[in-house]
Amino acid sequence: MKQPVLTSLLTCLTVMTAAAQGTYSIKGRVLDKLTGEELPGATVQVTGNGVNTGAGTEASGSYAVPNLKPGTYVVRASFIGYKPSEQTVTIGSQNAVATFRLGADNATLNEVQVVGSLGIAVERETPVAYSAVNEVKLRETLSNRDLPLVLNETPGVYATQGGGGSGDSRISIRGFDQRNVAVMVNGVPVNDMENGSVYWSNWDLGDVTKSLQVQRGLSASRIAVPSVGGTINVLTRGFDDKKSVLARMEGGSNGYRKASLMMSSGTIKGDWAFTAYGSRRVSNGWVDNAFDDAWTYFGNISKKFGAHRLSLTGMGSPQSHGQRSFASRIGVYSNDKARELGATAVRNGGDKGFSYNPNWGYLRRYRMQGTERVYESDGAEVINERINYYHKPQINLNHYWNATDRLFISTVAYVSLGTGGGTGASSTLALDANGQADFQRVFDNNYNSQANPTRRALNYLRNNVNNHRWYGFVTGGDYKLTDKLTLAAGVDGRVYYGEHYSEIRDLLGGEYATNAAGTRDLNRDNNTRLYVGDKVSFNYDGETQWVGTYGQLEYKTPVLSAVLSATASQIGYKRIDYFKAREVNVDGQSRPIIFGQTYTAADGTVYTNADGKYVETDWARLTGYSVKGGVNYNLTEHNNLFVNMGYISKVPFFNFVFDQNSGRKLPDIKNEGIASFELGYGISYSSLKANLNGYLTNWTNKSSSSTGTVDGVPVFNNVRNVNARHMGVELDIAQEISRRVQLNAAVSIGDWRWSSTGRITQITEGGEVYIDDKPIYIKGVHVGDAAQNQFQIGLRYEPFTGFYVRPSFLMFSKYYANFDPVNLTTEANRTDSYRIPTSRNLDFHFGYEAKAIRDRYRLSFKASILNVLDQYYITDVPTRSVVDPTNVNSLEAFFNRGRTFTVGMAVGL
Repeated sequence: MKQPVLTSLLTCLTVMTAAAQGTYSIKGRVLDKLTGEELPGATVQVTGNGVNTGAGTEASGSYAVPNLKPGTYVVRASFIGYKPSEQTVTIGSQNAVATFRLGADNATLNEVQVVGSLGIAVERETPVAYSAVNEVKLRETLSNRDLPLVLNETPGVYATQGGGGSGDSRISIRGFDQRNVAVMVNGVPVNDMENGSVYWSNWDLGDVTKSLQVQRGLSASRIAVPSVGGTINVLTRGFDDKKSVLARMEGGSNGYRKASLMMSSGTIKGDWAFTAYGSRRVSNGWVDNAFDDAWTYFGNISKKFGAHRLSLTGMGSPQSHGQRSFASRIGVYSNDKARELGATAVRNGGDKGFSYNPNWGYLRRYRMQGTERVYESDGAEVINERINYYHKPQINLNHYWNATDRLFISTVAYVSLGTGGGTGASSTLALDANGQADFQRVFDNNYNSQANPTRRALNYLRNNVNNHRWYGFVTGGDYKLTDKLTLAAGVDGRVYYGEHYSEIRDLLGGEYATNAAGTRDLNRDNNTRLYVGDKVSFNYDGETQWVGTYGQLEYKTPVLSAVLSATASQIGYKRIDYFKAREVNVDGQSRPIIFGQTYTAADGTVYTNADGKYVETDWARLTGYSVKGGVNYNLTEHNNLFVNMGYISKVPFFNFVFDQNSGRKLPDIKNEGIASFELGYGISYSSLKANLNGYLTNWTNKSSSSTGTVDGVPVFNNVRNVNARHMGVELDIAQEISRRVQLNAAVSIGDWRWSSTGRITQITEGGEVYIDDKPIYIKGVHVGDAAQNQFQIGLRYEPFTGFYVRPSFLMFSKYYANFDPVNLTTEANRTDSYRIPTSRNLDFHFGYEAKAIRDRYRLSFKASILNVLDQYYITDVPTRSVVDPTNVNSLEAFFNRGRTFTVGMAVGL
């Protein structure tokens, strides 16, 4: 009896063991090596031990291959556009885990990863705080918004659409506006060389962006870029190893329509590869008459030969769009909202809606036949006072050379030729009874033969032109001193020539115009009649020369990474003014001679204006530098700790060295000094990723600029030599609740204050000085113009394969209006600006990607509803709108867009 019982027991154990063996699996995730983001749809293949099976990754990037017996297997992960990777794993008495971090098989990505000018942060290696948005998330959530707006789900970021025009968005990181945030596209800096601004309308890169990374605070970039708040790296498509064609059609609210086509050749004979993209986009705009009309082109040609690779990339977006430049009082938009915020209702001219835009109007042009008006058309034409039109093509030529196993050299040469500007009236336009720009009144006044017999244009439209020629290069090398220590060094050079002038666009019924007093061209007759295309108000060129160098030592082991880097740069500025009186060297002195005047030298020689040279300043050369260091320590396989610190001596921008209106060099110019310290902790599991960091940044001798009005006259405010202290904590979390549900959240809490007095100069457009180097008392005042506290939570749910829904809730608080510095020129007036009420917004995205049709075609659908609850809140308070910084009744603001939607369809092969 005992033997049959024992046999039965052994049989049961064998069966149970076999069953248990059949339940083992290999699990893990497939991630983007650069960004750490998930790669849904990647393929995982398992071979060995008599098995050839596999699985696909879910939206979270996770996968599971079940029913495997104990033994050794080769696991291979692959994804279109990425280099495949293999691991060998062994299943013993428990499940095996294999997580992959794929590097993109894309020339542009590989190139900018190693180009010293870019400095991509890598998870658990680079000691900086960063967040990344991969191509999948961009495609699912960008909708018809400007690229920066998708970054509001990143801690410490505040991005808005400004006045509401397409491409007019702005972004702040940790309270530093985008003039002090380095923005780079494929390793090339794109901040304006004269004022640091970023014009997002110059590029429509959403469809060709492969990854978008935001590094907060001290970034990993090696060139001396203005990365005080952080760095935004935009990485576009390039060398794709797969042949593909993708066509997209989109439509939505406010007449939004967009069509695009992208084609990639894949690697073809001779190791060539081509990628081309083009799109057409039009919209009426969600702001009244803020139309949008844009084309976009992008192309890349790559060639491998031996240890070398060449890559030529060209891109641009010729566009024009209507703008809303001037904010209005709250009651003008909505008296209900005004009462809700404690402001007085606007009785006459209120309740126009949040899309109200005063910067356009109607006009019926006519000519007089005797006493009768003969109209040019049956109806009135619509005229935009404010239009932005620009084309900024950029061409990059990259060369990459694996010189040896230890030495890699990369070089990029680039050129950018910008042409265009923005329109506006020569003086403030009155509003008609409907609250629109009264162009008819201007036309009638210009045409009135009794009061104005010569038909001189008393007001007219003009183009404020900003053309530039920009050439540059970045070259550098990485040399492995040992397996753990790498030395990097390089040189960065740029030259920039900017043309700035105003020209007559439309005389609005007048026959001619003249320059206003204080803005006239002193090198021509004051009575000269000016016509369409003639220059008025201002006309000057700015030259910038830049040369910089960097060096970096990086120590890296699986446990410890340490980086020490330094940069040095010299920047030269020169200004050439064509409206100031030409200067003649007489008797050893330079003397200005206005047109029509003469000057007689001691020897009797008579000099006129024609004998002189245009006013050209000497080169103002300033030197800047930076020193940065950081350490990342991987405490365990899943926990890491990092710290970084550094100091930047930042050269002020051109517009803070020379006043942009008068042309004079401003007094007491100092380098800006930025000292920063940051401490961070990270947790990284297959189903959980969290990062917590704190920062402290002290900025000395900070410069800023703004516009305002004095007695109805536009003025330019230049504030300098101010100190600020920015400190805060940031947290971001990504949690995989299940294979179909992922949660993400971001929290940031900041305290940003001015910490000293400063200086202000205020000058009119014509060069008249209103305030000449007076102190401003802002110590202890909160830094305005961005929300200091942020909370975001989002969800991605995939109820069945291919279909996703993505709700996202966002809240901003502790947002102070930007102050008008003129209000703080006495100690008694020192006070905080108006604190904007907390804003809340809910967006909803969903879509479906069908399985391959006939194993060849891919079909996908997507849709987005922005501001689902149709809630309105203040997003921007322009400086010129802050009359009394504590009184909501004096506030003029911009609000967010209401509920809008977009839908799209894509077909690819």
